[in-house]
Amino acid sequence: MAYSDACVYPYPAGSTSVRRLALEAKHLGIDRLVCVKSDFTGDFYGVKVVSGAFIAAENFRNLTSALKKEKNADIIMVKAGDAGFNRSVLNSGRVHILKNIHLAPKKAFDDVCARSAIKNGIAIDIDISVIIEQRGIIRQKALTCYGEILKFQRKYKFPLTISTGARSYMGLRSVNEITSICSLFGMSRDEVCEALSSVDELLNPKTPVEVLFSV
Repeated sequence: MAYSDACVYPYPAGSTSVRRLALEAKHLGIDRLVCVKSDFTGDFYGVKVVSGAFIAAENFRNLTSALKKEKNADIIMVKAGDAGFNRSVLNSGRVHILKNIHLAPKKAFDDVCARSAIKNGIAIDIDISVIIEQRGIIRQKALTCYGEILKFQRKYKFPLTISTGARSYMGLRSVNEITSICSLFGMSRDEVCEALSSVDELLNPKTPVEVLFSV
């Protein structure tokens, strides 16, 4: 069982090199890093580094254009939008993770989205940086959103991922710290461990991914 931080930003997007992030991850009990905007992949200090792409698109047409350009990323993440956009993303065929759900409008994730996520093996990301860094209404909104996502996940069993969004080695968190943070919205340790392990299945899906672009 390999524990993965599903989204980090090494240099130049962040301030820390891939190697330094990997070294810190090793000490924290993290086995894999999904690195956005990085050309470095491989095994560093026993930590697997895979490439990630994060796409923020205004609409689905722009998303399909962006997806066609992303040919090298191991993991593709898309910023969540309204419910209609999210449904299209979850059925697009090349996306692995729906990210930033806490920034989406209310009711942006519903039963239809949940069924599409489990059908297509797409994960919903829990970005804990907002819980760590924010205070007040923004933090509370994220906790409420993640609690609602957790309820959907328990009902439909789609995969979750957990990310720190770290831009330096100091932004990474240990498994115990992640468990403590996620407990704030009701996630159990077993659920945290399952979410940390889900990148394995995203990288090696049980069934071939069928690309279903609509233009």
